[in-house]
Amino acid sequence: MVARTLKTLLPQVKAATGRDHDLDLAIAHAVAHITHDEAAPAYTASVDACIALIEHTLPGWHWHVGYGPDGVFPYASVRKGRTQFESQASTVPLALLTALLEARLSVADGA
Repeated sequence: MVARTLKTLLPQVKAATGRDHDLDLAIAHAVAHITHDEAAPAYTASVDACIALIEHTLPGWHWHVGYGPDGVFPYASVRKGRTQFESQASTVPLALLTALLEARLSVADGA
């Protein structure tokens, strides 16, 4: 169930170009287990909200942000030990969310 939800959210986050309230709500319900719509942080627009989500849902994982090799698009990674997930996106929060969802999907799949 969790993996299926994450597989649905991942392409939506990859397709996003900025703040998306509906996507924030979906992430809050599926990943952060927030049940009240008004309590959904602006994950798609806030680096701080994304970092808090990483720390909450992937304890012991480390994150990094910067710019990708082209120097244009933001880059983010999350890692634990030798396991690492990287992403580029139009914004830092979207890059963090993509890497986070890929990591969570890997954990949900038992990889």
